[in-house]
Amino acid sequence: MRIHRLIPTVVALLILAAATMTTVQYSVESGTTSAQQAISAEPVESDGLSSVQGAETKEDTELDLYLDADEVEKRAAAEQSGDTAITPSRVPVSFKHVPIPLPGGIDHAVAGVGTRNSGQGVIRLRGVPPGSTLLTAFLIWGEIIPPPAVGYTVNFGPDCAVGANFNSAVYGTTTQPCWNGAGIYAGHIINVTGQIVAGINGDYRIKGLKSAITNNRCPWPDGPGCAGPGNALPLSEGASLVVVYSNPCIPRAAQLYINLGPRQFSGPHSATHFGLPVAIRPNLPNLKHSRIGADGQVGVANCGLRAITSITDERTWIENPATGGSVQIKGDVAGLNRDSDWNGYDGEPLNKLWDSHTDVFLNSNFLAFGGGLSYRVRYLSQGDCIVWAAHILGVR
Repeated sequence: MRIHRLIPTVVALLILAAATMTTVQYSVESGTTSAQQAISAEPVESDGLSSVQGAETKEDTELDLYLDADEVEKRAAAEQSGDTAITPSRVPVSFKHVPIPLPGGIDHAVAGVGTRNSGQGVIRLRGVPPGSTLLTAFLIWGEIIPPPAVGYTVNFGPDCAVGANFNSAVYGTTTQPCWNGAGIYAGHIINVTGQIVAGINGDYRIKGLKSAITNNRCPWPDGPGCAGPGNALPLSEGASLVVVYSNPCIPRAAQLYINLGPRQFSGPHSATHFGLPVAIRPNLPNLKHSRIGADGQVGVANCGLRAITSITDERTWIENPATGGSVQIKGDVAGLNRDSDWNGYDGEPLNKLWDSHTDVFLNSNFLAFGGGLSYRVRYLSQGDCIVWAAHILGVR
């Protein structure tokens, strides 16, 4: 009797279980379908970010300029004698004013400023040791503009001084970093050696960069109900000053390799700099690497001050293509410096969107092994749209 009375209850429970399983299955399938649709959807690019991580990109680039003490003295002697046989490069340098012989080996220093929505800014160069001799200085900047890219006149010099006007050269263009699809990214460069003060360190102002907005507002909304400034072209990104100097404390064997971009990426990217004209020398105590680039940021909310770790967690490696050796120099997990290369620190606290970073790591044997005729810079971006503008390798 009890068994017969239980049968309806068991049947009801089975029906309820079946219905529940169907509901769960539908929810899972529906969620999977939604996820698949999200994955297959076209990426949304705005405010410097892509909703989908970009595909892996790789490139091989030839060196733009090699310098060491011997090379600088050779170029200086040629210029001072009126010899014009030296092949020019995309890096505009001149050593006509340089005394020969140099007091020691060569090194470099880099500093930058973010210029979004201003078109001007002050670069605070520090760190060049006392007693250094200036060899050359050049200014690199970038902007998002309607094509075509052409040079134009800017003003540069010590802050609070009149400055001097310079006509820029466009050294390259690339895809714009996710702000306005009607534009392109253009990289500009000028030689500014004559504007560097005695002692080299100092504050330098760049003025006249192309910018549709010049009221210094942040690039993103400032909160609910407070719209951002929009992305009308041109959009100024930032500028970096690079100085090359000689100092008695630097080994004469020290070397400098300069590669210009620009290259845009929003996913894994590697740039192999091959065909170095002089091999990287072994047994020097330091490798020093500088990276200049556009559109670094930590987020978009609250004027870009709230971090989006899942997107802006970029990482950087320096690698030896001949041996497979690799060292992570920037970024989380294993980086020697766990800050990103692309956090917009040149614009701190605003306007962001420009970075000039230099790191010293290991010794020259790391890249000299296997011939020393190439090295690789490898990046990981997870949706932050970035442009590397220049790579500078110092061996000293």
